[in-house]
Amino acid sequence: MRILLLLFLPLLAQAQLSIPEHELDHRIDLSIKRLTDLNMQPAYTEDFLLADVDLHPDDPRRFYNFSGDLSGRYIEVMSLVDPERRGSVDLDVLVTKLIAEQKEDGRFGDPTLVYTAEAIGGEHMALLWGNGRLLVGLMTYYERTGNAAALAAARKLGDFFIGTAEASRSPEIAERLRGFGAKGIICFTQYIEGLVLLARATGEAQYTQAAVDAYTVLPERGEVHTHGYLTTLRGVLMLYELTGNTEQLAYAKATFDDLLASADYTRHGAVYEYFGGRGDRDEGCSSADFVRLAYHLGRLTGEDRYVSVANRALLNALFYNQYPSGDFGHHYFTADGMSASNPRRSWWCCTMHGLMALLTVQEREAVVTTAGVSTLQLLVSQRYTRDGKSFDLTYAGTNGERQLYRLQVTAWEDTPLRILQPEGVTAMEINGVAAVEPQLPAAGDTWEISLGYDLRFHPGEERTTGGDLPAEPTTGYITYGPFLMGINQEDFVAEPDWGNQVSLTNVVPGALPNSLQATYRHGGYPGEHTVQLIPIAYQSYFGHPYLRVTTSYTSAIVPTSSD
Repeated sequence: MRILLLLFLPLLAQAQLSIPEHELDHRIDLSIKRLTDLNMQPAYTEDFLLADVDLHPDDPRRFYNFSGDLSGRYIEVMSLVDPERRGSVDLDVLVTKLIAEQKEDGRFGDPTLVYTAEAIGGEHMALLWGNGRLLVGLMTYYERTGNAAALAAARKLGDFFIGTAEASRSPEIAERLRGFGAKGIICFTQYIEGLVLLARATGEAQYTQAAVDAYTVLPERGEVHTHGYLTTLRGVLMLYELTGNTEQLAYAKATFDDLLASADYTRHGAVYEYFGGRGDRDEGCSSADFVRLAYHLGRLTGEDRYVSVANRALLNALFYNQYPSGDFGHHYFTADGMSASNPRRSWWCCTMHGLMALLTVQEREAVVTTAGVSTLQLLVSQRYTRDGKSFDLTYAGTNGERQLYRLQVTAWEDTPLRILQPEGVTAMEINGVAAVEPQLPAAGDTWEISLGYDLRFHPGEERTTGGDLPAEPTTGYITYGPFLMGINQEDFVAEPDWGNQVSLTNVVPGALPNSLQATYRHGGYPGEHTVQLIPIAYQSYFGHPYLRVTTSYTSAIVPTSSD
């Protein structure tokens, strides 16, 4: 249902000071600063980056046995960052020193691991994982620079994979590795992404065939590690783009659709670190993969539903996952909320993989041009400059009933622009007119985008479609337009809070963009009080205190006696 919001000007003034004007750009800047600021710990120095290929077991860096994982991710994402923003580490020098650590058989890392059916175990998979991420890094660097030495090293690494693939992909090995988590068979199947990049650059069929052979080993979800599983599916989509084999697209599409229909698809729009209810925390890498996979499926199929899934995951999973430092990592989830019990910033993987997703969204997915029409897919405040088009998209407040964004066009080629209506929006207008057909912007145009948000109540704890507000106090959570809402207000979550009731009858705009202010009754003391409901994405700006998501909501507060 759509709720009439009362104008609340003092809160609007505060909103403009609280959230960055260009949120997507701000989050990217945060993560780049994290990777380049040598005063932050751990610092991404040259020695630190090379520690997973130049091994020192007597003084190891964490996860050095996943050789190439951190260094490969760093090379991949920094290849996409403008050179003047890369800080003190010279990427060309780093790649040269890294290549010098390559072993004769093409691998990086422990040369004593023997890849036979009898010997293969978790440590072998760890090396495959890291080497697979390094292959992607080398190929991304090669695509941006044309560096022949990087391509030669990538070829040797691809050949190492092919030489170990027959033993690594046998059913016996897959069964032996069941339950190994981050050292499971997904360490083998994730290689597809790098193999496709190598095949695309060289035109050599052996790398394409190795990628085809790899994805058939991907197991059912079960309790598999989600990052490797989703990375594998991203690789399959890349393989389809290379081969044109529609069976590969159908496989990825059906597998992802099955995930969306399952209990593994969570209320925050993505997945936990493991499928199958194993564990109770997210992972920045998995959220990043989920976002990229859903956008990619939308681009390949032309189905807007995948874009809506991607936008929801970006706002409610990946944005939420980012720490104020710019890192990405882990957070723990309970039946009623989520928190970072201490800063679980995963500098060895998620910090770089999360930034990679943000850059991918900015570069490939924010605006997509198909059949002569450009579609703005993401209504998040951002600066956009690509392919002869540029604009500023900013949050402009609320008129009491609708959320407002402002699009200021600075340059535009002769291509109509369509704005994709976000999920949870009942109506969208551009300059007061219903936004139906694509319009042709011109340099200097200013568009006011008006969005009517649904406020929906979702009973229980798991993902549901949601509906009208309950007449009686009922436990659940709410969404406001595309946003999953939460409460991090200290007095609200203070014990004894199990009898709290939030009334959603007369909500007004809150002190942050896309937030709400409501009244509530606390379970421990009398009277009606004020509470702010915020998009969970904004936890990045609060330092990730405990966030209540599921609580008692009602359309009318009912006084109750406290214990």
